[in-house]
Amino acid sequence: MKELMARSGLVFTGTVDQVGASTVSDVPVDERTVVVRVGQALHAPAAVDLVPDERVTVQLADTLPPLRAGDEATFFANGVVYGQDLAVAEVGRVSPQETARMAAVETGMVEHPVQAALAELAQDEVIEHARSAAAVVRAQVTGLRMVPRSGPPQEHDPHWWIATLRADLVVTGELVAPTDLSVLYANSLDVRWRHHLKPKAGQGGLWLLHPGEGASAELAPFVVIHELDLQDSIMLDVLRENGV
Repeated sequence: MKELMARSGLVFTGTVDQVGASTVSDVPVDERTVVVRVGQALHAPAAVDLVPDERVTVQLADTLPPLRAGDEATFFANGVVYGQDLAVAEVGRVSPQETARMAAVETGMVEHPVQAALAELAQDEVIEHARSAAAVVRAQVTGLRMVPRSGPPQEHDPHWWIATLRADLVVTGELVAPTDLSVLYANSLDVRWRHHLKPKAGQGGLWLLHPGEGASAELAPFVVIHELDLQDSIMLDVLRENGV
């Protein structure tokens, strides 16, 4: 399931409505082109609004058995045509029977196995990100200050600020708690920087700190960039269980 998720941009449950048909005029039709009525969208990009009963054209994978009208499955796919109608290329599929078996193996599972796999993938990403960090600390923001600008304004200026973190626990890194740390971050809402982590006053949790590079290293020893650089403190147990 996780392997399929890693190769797919869209995942949804659905029922085959038509075989040898398409809702998108530009998509060539053959016996492996089907129209699927969506049951539940399980994973999709923010720009794709998959809703129940929407009809999606699916080009079935050559390596999988063909489907007939009325067949149900969880489809793993990647988008081919985005617009008023959606066409996708199938990467893999899981039958309702296999989905039920997976849920039965995980005693007490109340979510779809795809959602469980998504949660595991997200957790795996945090673990790998923590392993690449120069330091991981449990800390709270105690101060925020703007770095004075020098020279004229520049396009895509990051608007550097420095957050002071009071760390009471060092998970990884050559630091000793309790300690105060200066951490650089981009406070700009420019398209290049808007998704960068922006600490808030009093904010606490696990901070995944990275070494500054180039001129930024002269401003503060650490920098936070990625949205994953701040995690809830409950992730401490997960990191420890995975050897971080």
